[in-house]
Amino acid sequence: MKRLLIGALLSLASLSIVLFPEEVQASYEKAWDFVCEWDCGIAHFEPEYGGYTVHGYSSSFYSMLPVSEAEAANWAYYDYWLPAGCSGFSTVFSQTVCLDTAFFHGVGAWHEFSRLYWDYSDDELACKVISERAAARDPNSPFAEGWKNRDNALASLGYCQ
Repeated sequence: MKRLLIGALLSLASLSIVLFPEEVQASYEKAWDFVCEWDCGIAHFEPEYGGYTVHGYSSSFYSMLPVSEAEAANWAYYDYWLPAGCSGFSTVFSQTVCLDTAFFHGVGAWHEFSRLYWDYSDDELACKVISERAAARDPNSPFAEGWKNRDNALASLGYCQ
């Protein structure tokens, strides 16, 4: 029901511009561009528990899948960006780590990882979260190398050490 309501609202092209301020929209678009580099498109890998996936949305977890990349971007704003609180961070890098972690690992994982470093600066927190999410994964997974590449690409945006 939520998706139907959001879809109806977002079908009005001009409405998406009014939904959030310009600076938040620009930050979100940059963060989404990173996520989309890794998750956009259609995938179905038998060993992956997500099953058939469209723009990062898995048929194993969602009853409806986005019909376009733009629709996935709109869904991700409401499903991940807002619940994770990504716009509350001060840099595009920390916002990107927030969105990527929430999208890739879940909003709960983002909150779990980030709360460990709340007393750090936003960018330091982001670098620490990248390390935490890497440490939490199964190194023997058939996707371990791809996940490591994604983390390295993300870390390079913020010059993490």
